[in-house]
Amino acid sequence: MADKKFEKSWKESDKKFLDYNRRNILINLLQAEEHAKAMQTISFIKGEGSCYLKHLLFVLGEVKEAINHSANVEPENTKVFEELMKEMEEFFEKVEKGKANYTKRDLINLARRWRKKVEQTMPIYKTFTCKCLHAIPYIKIVLIFLFGILFGFLLYKLFIFLGI
Repeated sequence: MADKKFEKSWKESDKKFLDYNRRNILINLLQAEEHAKAMQTISFIKGEGSCYLKHLLFVLGEVKEAINHSANVEPENTKVFEELMKEMEEFFEKVEKGKANYTKRDLINLARRWRKKVEQTMPIYKTFTCKCLHAIPYIKIVLIFLFGILFGFLLYKLFIFLGI
């Protein structure tokens, strides 16, 4: 009986810490993405990318903890964290050896790709399934198009009025 209570308590604790790890991973990947957007050049050696790396180092630590916590409560997600750890360690190896040749867009996409992997383990944060924001780019295009039509119509009327 005591063993079952201990096991239940252990799993609840692991679940709590796994959720904590995932939130920290997502927060720091979002921060890394924002830092990448703000970079003027991408020079890890000169230090501009150090803020990006700092956030990714924190993510790597959280990923390693998430591997342990997920093994007990969500074993189906352990592989996601293991793959992420491997990819991140390969990234850091390239950077530390001076072989990192990333564009600003590469760094943004890298943070987003890793974030999407973690989001798959926590459905509430799956931004790629969000329905509320996906139409915004299309709405912008339609509004610009409609504005262009309106502007063209007004120019047409002005030319008619001026007799041109």
